[in-house]
Amino acid sequence: MTERFYIDDSLTEPTAKLAGAAAHHLLHVLRLRTGEEAVLFNGRGTVATAEITGFSRNSVELKLIETTQFPQESGRSVSVATAVPKGDRFRWLVEKATELGVRRLTPIRTSRSVVHPGESKLDKIRQTVIAACQQSRRNWLMQIDPVTSWNEFLGQNCRRQAVLVAHPAGEQLRRRLPSIVGSSPLLLVVGPEGGFTDAEIDDALIAGAIPVNLGENILRIETAVVALIAVCRLATSS
Repeated sequence: MTERFYIDDSLTEPTAKLAGAAAHHLLHVLRLRTGEEAVLFNGRGTVATAEITGFSRNSVELKLIETTQFPQESGRSVSVATAVPKGDRFRWLVEKATELGVRRLTPIRTSRSVVHPGESKLDKIRQTVIAACQQSRRNWLMQIDPVTSWNEFLGQNCRRQAVLVAHPAGEQLRRRLPSIVGSSPLLLVVGPEGGFTDAEIDDALIAGAIPVNLGENILRIETAVVALIAVCRLATSS
């Protein structure tokens, strides 16, 4: 397969330039040279086949051969809101959510949250989204929102879409899903390792969210997120 490279560009001009890590990978890892081809994507649905026309130590010049604009991804829109797990587990979570087609991910801050990533951390996480799109051949980047407080999150989201909150006391997911299958956006929510407080769940119920049970075992944050996405994707893809 022709290697894919992300470029923050409209890809409407006849030429494009890769710089930084992307150029280094093309030149010094893949060792591509003038006349060879690469695929560029801008994360906004535009994909271009391009020919390498020149390079310097830190940049690569390319001539666009063919450009295709892909529509926004088909199927039901699925977003995720989640407390942030410790260490590298958040990067893994983001990678898998991207591969599974999640459109937006919102890190949430709850009473029992332990990790509150700053903007520099989120910028690094956005690089994980890009890498996952390159690998999975996805043409639209998953959006990463700033960290949002629980109450602010509920006020912004529960009226516009079906919201499922993972909670041990909720209804079994497989029984609840048939009643919400449809075309409206779906938002999946996972709390911190210590769980949501009773007050937070009460607030979610008042806002119209639906608590759902993922089974007998208590799952880690990233496991619960991937399980929710996968089950809902399967249930709504038929």
